[in-house]
Amino acid sequence: MISARTIAQTDLVPANHELAFGELELNQLALRAFNKDAIGALAAEKNGENIEIAGQGFAVAFNQTSGEMITLDYGNGNLIQKAIEPNFWRAPTDNDFGFNMPERWVSWKKASSNQVLKSFTVSRGSNGEALENKFSGETNTMEVEAVYELPDVSETIILTYSINIRGEILIHSKMSSQADNSQLPRFGVNFILPKAYSNVDWYGRGPHENYQDRKTSARLGTYTSSVADLYYPYIRPQENGYKTEVRWMSFTDESGNGIRISAQDDLLGFSAHHQYNDDFDEGPTKINRHTTDIVKRDFVNVNVDYKQMGVGGDNSWGLQPHEQYKINSKDKLEYQFLISPVK
Repeated sequence: MISARTIAQTDLVPANHELAFGELELNQLALRAFNKDAIGALAAEKNGENIEIAGQGFAVAFNQTSGEMITLDYGNGNLIQKAIEPNFWRAPTDNDFGFNMPERWVSWKKASSNQVLKSFTVSRGSNGEALENKFSGETNTMEVEAVYELPDVSETIILTYSINIRGEILIHSKMSSQADNSQLPRFGVNFILPKAYSNVDWYGRGPHENYQDRKTSARLGTYTSSVADLYYPYIRPQENGYKTEVRWMSFTDESGNGIRISAQDDLLGFSAHHQYNDDFDEGPTKINRHTTDIVKRDFVNVNVDYKQMGVGGDNSWGLQPHEQYKINSKDKLEYQFLISPVK
């Protein structure tokens, strides 16, 4: 990092005051890789509506009706309070209301909650053999694929979970665009952890909130925070507390147990709050709620994104974010991240 600072004190500026800084990437971080080659014991079995997968020190379960991962247990209880779901929406900002985004793009809000399971398959990664009823033996991975139709936007999204013998889960999300091009506020996933996992560490931009068109003031580094401190209390509740260019993040309890989420091919964006995303969303028009309307809830709500569109701000009464900071449905919307245990 290069920093420009004052040498002498003046009437307004003290000595050694930072006037500007810049960061240069000298080498690239080796991201945590998913081990798909190690062979070991894995078991999978259909149990009613669920598919249960287990290995040494972990258990995972999926619901066949919803296609969702409903259990992730690394030995300290289920970490999933609400399953991982594709998410395309953000609580509108003041600038979003300026170009009527909540009404013009509302189909993507509907798509975040209206997802119809089209197919659900479970197979052994070593040979792609479909699970009939149960499996127990030596293999490298179990592969779970859930395909959803998004009728409100005429799109299809595919979530793939690859589970190795260490209990690491590689989650791959891909949208198969079929409709005309449209803009969406974000492309990512949302899920909820128990309240105990409120300690956050991340390697990315910080420590303050930053967005793809508002990030140059946020230095790249390793940061620690509580979930509560990630919330920025805008007087009118809206999208807040986001972090960009994230290599990894972890959510742990007071004993240091939890999960780590690692970027794979593309750097991630994330946010975490003790509120639902909808708690910050006023709906199609402003009703001028305030910070006193925001209630702290007993969970950790997590967004892990490929991208969220910029916040704009050339003006707040009509202009959208610049084109390079938008997300188009015809773009290649595909990313993956790795969940691994922290013990």
